[in-house]
Amino acid sequence: MKLGKSLWFVIAIKLLIMFGILKVFIFDESLNSKFESDEAKADFVISNLTKE
Repeated sequence: MKLGKSLWFVIAIKLLIMFGILKVFIFDESLNSKFESDEAKADFVISNLTKE
């Protein structure tokens, strides 16, 4: 039982690192920072969805 709790603790720490810390430094660029208007955002999304 103690091993299971320890493993869940390690998993929680890893998830916190992946989604908390790395998101700030690596994935901080969003559509709001790249494009000014809703039309430009929509064009970007449509062009990426329809790539061949």
